[in-house]
Amino acid sequence: MYVHVVSFKIKEGEEHTFVEIQKFEESTQGKPAGLDHFHIFKDRNDKHRYFLVEYWDDKASKEALENTEEHQQFHQFRAIAIEYKYESYECDVIV
Repeated sequence: MYVHVVSFKIKEGEEHTFVEIQKFEESTQGKPAGLDHFHIFKDRNDKHRYFLVEYWDDKASKEALENTEEHQQFHQFRAIAIEYKYESYECDVIV
C-alpha cells in the first residue's frame, strides 16, 4: 500500500474552510479508484498546520487522480485556505 502524506499551513481564520472543502470534495465526488481511505490531522503545537494522509493501493492510482482536470480544479479551489505546503512524504505500509 502506498501512503502519501502532505502538510499544509492554513491561512489564519481558514482552518474550518480547509476541513469543509476536503469533506465537501469527499461527499460530492465518488471515491477515486485506488484510494483506500484518508485522514486529516491537526498539529497540536501549531494551530495552522494540518496533515493530509492518504492510503492508496499504489502510486499509479494517486497519479491518475492528480492528472484529472476535476482534481486540478479542486486544488485551485482549496488554495483559498492554504497559505503554503510545508512538505510531503511518500511511504509504503510495512505493518
